[in-house]
Amino acid sequence: MLLKRKPGLSLADFVDHYENVHVPLVEKLATRATHYERHFLHPMGDLVAGGEPLEPEYDVVTEIWYDDMAAFTAEQRDARQQPDLVAAVIADEKVLFDRARTRVAFAEDRVSNLTTT
Repeated sequence: MLLKRKPGLSLADFVDHYENVHVPLVEKLATRATHYERHFLHPMGDLVAGGEPLEPEYDVVTEIWYDDMAAFTAEQRDARQQPDLVAAVIADEKVLFDRARTRVAFAEDRVSNLTTT
């Protein structure tokens, strides 16, 4: 997931709220997930050309891993059985994220081995 914080929310406040309020809510729903990881993005300049840091399009890349698509589908089904918890997560998203900019996708991993023998 690619997520952008609400306008007017500092990155520090965003990270604090995400980790201390949003994560515990999501963990209650993500009962079939095997891994939940957040990568917070911090502005930096162009590594080659230099220059001033530019604000990233998104503030966090969030990964939620499942053993397979069946586990993900089952979790979505389970979530529909907990409407109060889903409503709490959505309410918190409205406080935390610019939801119109949220992007969700499945990732296909490719890994390079950079070690030399």
